[in-house]
Amino acid sequence: MESFLSASKAVLSKPLAYKRICIVLGNESCDLDSAVSALIQAFSEYLDGIKRKETDLVVIPLMNISEREYRVKTEVVFFLKRHNIPSNLLTFRDQIDLKALKKNVETKLELVLVDHHNLPDEDTYLMDSVVKIIDHRPQDERWLWPGREIHLESVGSCATLVARNLFDKHAEIIDSQISSLLRGPILVDTCNFSKEADRATPVDVEIVESLEKVGLLDLDRDKVFNEIVKAKSDISELTIDDLLIKDLKVIVGIPIVGLPILVKDFLDLQEDYLESLGNFAKCKNTTIVVLMGMQLNAQEISRDIAVFSSHANRLRDKIIEALMASTQPSLELSLIRKIHQEDGDVNLFLYEQRNLRATRKQILPIIRDTVSLECRC
Repeated sequence: MESFLSASKAVLSKPLAYKRICIVLGNESCDLDSAVSALIQAFSEYLDGIKRKETDLVVIPLMNISEREYRVKTEVVFFLKRHNIPSNLLTFRDQIDLKALKKNVETKLELVLVDHHNLPDEDTYLMDSVVKIIDHRPQDERWLWPGREIHLESVGSCATLVARNLFDKHAEIIDSQISSLLRGPILVDTCNFSKEADRATPVDVEIVESLEKVGLLDLDRDKVFNEIVKAKSDISELTIDDLLIKDLKVIVGIPIVGLPILVKDFLDLQEDYLESLGNFAKCKNTTIVVLMGMQLNAQEISRDIAVFSSHANRLRDKIIEALMASTQPSLELSLIRKIHQEDGDVNLFLYEQRNLRATRKQILPIIRDTVSLECRC
C-alpha cells in the first residue's frame, strides 16, 4: 500500500505527462469511510490495470478536502497513522488541478466516485469523466448515471462494498493492514453493529467476519471502535471554526454540519456562538445552517439537531416544518430551546432527535427536497 501511495503522489510533479489518469474521489466530508474507501478502491483500480497490462494508466486516490483541512479530521488522521499512512502519502484536492487535466486533450481523465454519487455544482464539469460509482446511499433520482458501472447498495458503510469488490477481484492481496483499514469504517458507520442504531446489514457482518478471518485480526471490535470514536470526539485542539468544517456537507446551498458532540454541548463551548454561526453562514453565501450532533458512549447513542438562521425567513421555517413532519423517516423531534437575539427574533431552534436510527444520509434528502421545492415557488 505504501509503495502504491508513494507512486501515486509522485504523479503530482508531472500529471500532464500521462495518457490516462484515474482519480478515485471520496465525498467532500472526507470522513473515515470516504477516506479509506478512496484509498482501497484506488489500490484495486491500480491492480486492475496491472492485470490488464496497462502501462499508460496511473491511479490517484484523492482526499476531497484541502491539505490544511486534514488536521480537523481527527479520526482519519489517527486511523491512517495507526496503519502507517502519514499525510505526506496522501493527495489532497488542492494539490492537483483537475480542470487542467480535464482540458488537456492528450490526457484522458477518468473518475471513480466512492461514498457519494452526486456532484456539487462546482464539480459538474467532471460529469462526463465519471466511469464508476460505489456508494451506500439511496439512489438520488437526479443522478442516475446511465452507461456507467454502478455499485449502489444500502449497506452500513461504503467500505463494505469496496471490500466485497476487493474480495471478488484481488483477494490475494488482502493482508492484515488492508483488512484492518476496511474494518474500521464499517464498525464506525454501523456503530459497532449496535442494535439500537440498527445500521448494519447482513452484508456488513459477513464482510467484517471475512476481513477478520483473512487478516487474522484481533477480534476485540469494541477496542477498535472505541479508539476511533475517542479520536473523532477529541476536539481539544480544534476551534469552533474547525468544528464547523470537520464533517461538513453542503446540499443545495445549505451547509449541513455534522458534529462529533451534541449540538447542545457545542453551543456551550463559546458565548458568541451566534456570531460564529452567522459568520460561517455568510462565508457559505447563505443565511441558514443545519447542525446535527451525535454522542457515542460505548454503544449508547444520543442525537440532536439545530436549525440556525441569521434572520427570520420563510425557508428556515419550511425546513423546520419538513423535519418535524417527516415520516420517512420520522425523526421524533422534541424542542429543547429557542435561542433569541436581542431584538427577540429566534436565531436557533434546537431539538432532541429521539429516533436514533435516522442518520444524516436519510435527513439530507428531506432538506434537499424542501429547499428545491421552495426555490421553484
